[in-house]
Amino acid sequence: MTKEAVDFPQLIENVQTCLARLTAGTKPRMVYMNSFMCRLFGYQAEDVPKVLLENLFADRKEYLAFRRALMRDGHIEKQDFELKGRRNKPVWCSVSAKILYADKGKAVGIDLHAEDISRSKRREEELIESKDLFQTVFNNTAAAITVTDKNEQLVAWNPYAETLLGMDREDLFNKPIKDLYPESEWKRLRSFKIDRQGIKDDIETKIFRKDGTLREVNLSVTVLKDLEGHTIGSIGIIRDITQQKIAERKIRESENKIRVILDNSAAGIILTDEKDRIVSWNKFTEGLFAMKKKDLYLKHVSCLYPKEEWAKIDVIDIQKSGALHHFETKISTKAGDTIDVDLSVTVLQDPEERVTGSVSIIQDITKQKRTQEMLLQAKLAAEEASNAKSLFLANMSHEVRTPINTVIGMIDLTLDSQLTAEQKENLEVAKDASVNLLGLLNDILDLSRVEAGKISLEYIEFHLHNVAQSVVKGMSVLARNKNLETKLIVHKEVPQLVEGDPVRLRQVLVNLLNNAIKFTHKGTITAEIKVASQDGDDVIILFSVIDDGIGIPKSKQEKIFDIFSQADDSTTRRFGGTGLGLAISKRLTEMMGGRIWVESEEGRGSTFHFTARLKLGKHSSLASVNEMEFVDVDENALRERLKGIKVLLAEDNLVNQKIAIKVLEKQGWLVVAVENGQDAVDKVLHENFDVVLMDANMPILDGLEATKLIRDNERKTGKHVPIIALTARAMQDDKMRCLNAGMDGYVAKPINRKELFLTIGTIINKGREKDE
Repeated sequence: MTKEAVDFPQLIENVQTCLARLTAGTKPRMVYMNSFMCRLFGYQAEDVPKVLLENLFADRKEYLAFRRALMRDGHIEKQDFELKGRRNKPVWCSVSAKILYADKGKAVGIDLHAEDISRSKRREEELIESKDLFQTVFNNTAAAITVTDKNEQLVAWNPYAETLLGMDREDLFNKPIKDLYPESEWKRLRSFKIDRQGIKDDIETKIFRKDGTLREVNLSVTVLKDLEGHTIGSIGIIRDITQQKIAERKIRESENKIRVILDNSAAGIILTDEKDRIVSWNKFTEGLFAMKKKDLYLKHVSCLYPKEEWAKIDVIDIQKSGALHHFETKISTKAGDTIDVDLSVTVLQDPEERVTGSVSIIQDITKQKRTQEMLLQAKLAAEEASNAKSLFLANMSHEVRTPINTVIGMIDLTLDSQLTAEQKENLEVAKDASVNLLGLLNDILDLSRVEAGKISLEYIEFHLHNVAQSVVKGMSVLARNKNLETKLIVHKEVPQLVEGDPVRLRQVLVNLLNNAIKFTHKGTITAEIKVASQDGDDVIILFSVIDDGIGIPKSKQEKIFDIFSQADDSTTRRFGGTGLGLAISKRLTEMMGGRIWVESEEGRGSTFHFTARLKLGKHSSLASVNEMEFVDVDENALRERLKGIKVLLAEDNLVNQKIAIKVLEKQGWLVVAVENGQDAVDKVLHENFDVVLMDANMPILDGLEATKLIRDNERKTGKHVPIIALTARAMQDDKMRCLNAGMDGYVAKPINRKELFLTIGTIINKGREKDE
């Protein structure tokens, strides 16, 4: 394009920054503001000639200093000022200005450029507030906080530490931390090997004050390490528990006086203090509850009862009535068992009639009857657990995926903005961690369903070659990121059409290819498919995934198919993962009538084999194709034909709604958002949309009910709007429910943007091709 062809006025109007020209003189006045500047400061075009430069400055002194500097130097470069809009709305801007001169050096105008930096200013203020908050907490915490360097010398502490220790800065700075403890206590602390563990809390020990006296303290220590794992110091939090320990000793002295009486009683006897905390009990109580001292001492007495039973006891207000006799209730043992008991409580008072505690006598009244009740309850509990299994898995998927969707969505949107290299790297690390968490969730849900027998295989006809090719092609993206080549070899005798479960077959292939890519640094990942054997219409297919990776020692090859197992303990730290993928693959192959095994040599790569028993398709032939080899290729997105489409987004979670709107609008699409299924139905009835993105779980009407109402109405009108489910419920059953309700597609949360766009594009293009 030539210079003469450029529409400079239009260009200036379209830039997303403030541009203005002003008159010269002592009171510069606006001659021109571009559209962006008018919107930012709240002016209409007709207001521009009335606006003085000084009107834009929030502080007149700053304006005068700005004007003096401009008159002196002739220009100003990127100075930060707090400006104000028409209604005094503050706007922080980075301002540049330059005086325009005529041929004879006379000032004829001023050009001004301003960038909105309000957001960065807010971030600076938030950082300062965060720092101030940390300093406030540090300085005002009612516990001593100490920081040591790698030589175990004190380098920082808070004011409470000086109070506790009776020392000042000169006493503490560079003081060896071990000098604060008696020698025997320091040796005991050393025996915990805190440096190796990284953290140790709730340590009761003793510490010296400056005057040589000892205080009893509770100590928590956190070791600080650098990125290479070297210790660079530690943080200690020290609480003075001297008075608490004195009180405990007094209580123990009181207990000893009544111990003989308590231990010879054939009922549970419990003594509480005025706050209903357990302070003493007899041996029969420990046997009845199957609890020890750590389970009882200073715990609130309510912990011995089921919540609903304690609510019945608490409402009686025993402290006010003074006693409770022969009250039938239930208690909970440490193992979670429930026992029917007879409870009697007597309130204890001092001479001034102030409540000092209570004595409870608990007698087991179930005996033989309880055995029969427990058997019945166990049966009912087992049936309830079985019925709740699917619901639990679905709820787990939904509840965990919803916040992950928010995290990944916000990270993706932030990655699309202008970032420093360090910020981008940090966000990419956070996204990888979120995606790994999502993978772990999927693995756990799959494993739970397999273990519970909730997964059943489909038996449908599918194109085996196409399934294998799509898996390898999809995994090639990960391979290319590591400069690895992926290849698929299908032997000529392998049938094209078979009957079986393509989803579970694809899942096993994906797991094996993903592992191969993870543990391979260079070379080729090859997937090979052969016929192992055939008996009539039954054919056993052998799948092999071959890599040039790190290999697996023979002693570890059986272990890798166990749950949460990998080849060695360092694998998780080096390569990530949980070891669930192979365990799930083993169970799925067994369900498909096959088995899985590995052949590997450490340092020389691995070959994972698995077999699956399938049936020949109706039109399949064992010699239908020649031996084929597929190499991965790139695919272009289907979005070219989708410019300017109108999308209805039904999402009740406002955070997820905002994320989805931003993602869709970046494609140039018009987005209308609603927060419940009823509003979605109303919108579709009165407006035309190219596609509806429907959350499954919403108030008033959920996504499934809303879809059914829309489809019912379309039977009358003859129209059809594509509806795609967006849901955190990612189980196979959930997908089928969405499709059965009349939806055209299904995308699980957290939303993969590429998958979402391809799904939208594919469904809309299919509809357009059908119409054409």
